[in-house]
Amino acid sequence: MYSQVFDSSNPNWDQDREFNLIYLKSQQNYFNDLLKCRGYVFLRDIQECLGLKVTRLSLFVGWFYDLENALGDNYIDFGIQEDEDGESIWLDFNVDGDITERFED
Repeated sequence: MYSQVFDSSNPNWDQDREFNLIYLKSQQNYFNDLLKCRGYVFLRDIQECLGLKVTRLSLFVGWFYDLENALGDNYIDFGIQEDEDGESIWLDFNVDGDITERFED
């Protein structure tokens, strides 16, 4: 449901297979730091940063950081899965679900 492909149609794609993996892992690390600092990250934030298509669902789902009252894992995992041919990388984000109700009015 939250999977997307990162491939040569993406503006951030590089022909160097290792570079793509390093790029995605560094972005994953960045967003985990942001989650700890800010307390939340929407999937849309990551999709925009990676040059992926923003989905309607991504406006509501994401991660909420709360060690005392955890809704999910308290970390972001892109679920990086490289195709055998190295022509694309599948991302399957471990979102916590709809996080909008965790915000106060």
